[in-house]
Amino acid sequence: MRIIKILLIISLIWPFVDANIANADDEEDYKKYEGDVHKKHNDDYDDDEEDEDYDYYKEEDEYEYYDQRYPETNSNTWNIWTRSTYVNKGELPLKEAKEIQLKLENNNNTVSLYLIPLDGEIYVPGKIVAELLGAKVVNYDDSKILEINKAGTELIFRAGTNVVYYNEIKTPIPAVTFYLNDNIYVPISVISNGLGYVAEWQEMNNAVVLKLLK
Repeated sequence: MRIIKILLIISLIWPFVDANIANADDEEDYKKYEGDVHKKHNDDYDDDEEDEDYDYYKEEDEYEYYDQRYPETNSNTWNIWTRSTYVNKGELPLKEAKEIQLKLENNNNTVSLYLIPLDGEIYVPGKIVAELLGAKVVNYDDSKILEINKAGTELIFRAGTNVVYYNEIKTPIPAVTFYLNDNIYVPISVISNGLGYVAEWQEMNNAVVLKLLK
């Protein structure tokens, strides 16, 4: 008689126990599914989206200024990247901003742009010069970062710093870059030397010729 009562009780409550077990299993399955979806979402996330973006060396202290000291000399160093801020600032070939022709030696490629003399350096719009030299260029406008790649060489500039990442190595440049008219301006010595060229001023032709470094 007692056994019959026990079996009767079990038969009455079993649907509820079974439902709770099923619900628990469903919840575990959902959590697993939700985790898989989140993982897939994170794996598929495109971190190349404009400036949300670009977190390459994004910590502010990675872009700290290098100490700058300019000994007074007459050396002509405007077209040589010494990879130091302790450089000899010499006389520049021009005294004020000027529109010139920028040319490649032994090549018909030419662009017209403004040279800006400032802080003992001649500045040029980095994107224009890099493209003239056949480099691939990416602008991150919000972050004011310029990424340049050519033949295994990478240069990354950020406006307002005197730092360039040269093949992922933080390297000083002789003056602070700046942002003007949707362009990041950089010393011509850095971008030309960094990509394997040297800039030569030609007064008679009102031009700068970029020649391969030897």
